[in-house]
Amino acid sequence: MKDADDYLAYIKALIIANPKVKDWKALREEAQGDLGLFRYRITFSDDSLLELSERYQIWMGELQVIKYRFHWQDAAGKLLKRWDNAAHHPEVPTHPHHVHDGGEENVNPCEPIQIEEILALIASTL
Repeated sequence: MKDADDYLAYIKALIIANPKVKDWKALREEAQGDLGLFRYRITFSDDSLLELSERYQIWMGELQVIKYRFHWQDAAGKLLKRWDNAAHHPEVPTHPHHVHDGGEENVNPCEPIQIEEILALIASTL
């Protein structure tokens, strides 16, 4: 990965290549040298919705995700899963990384997760 723009192009290519993606849009996108952030909204073939949000930097050619939130909900708006690294659950052994599974109150440990993994998991579920 050479810079923040390169990573944005990579993420967009992943989204476009995913056969389960029905539609997507960029809500916010910034890239300045090695620093970047984005917020994308994806609608899948079952009308579930995934909102992807990351703040990141490219350091010596390697991606370093600073903050992330991947919120997946069904067509009716019910939370299916949300992976994030907000520091609001210190009781979780993988703190700050965690997943809300099926509801806000159901918080479980989760290792840091990449967008590739999220898209593959959702595609295999649909």
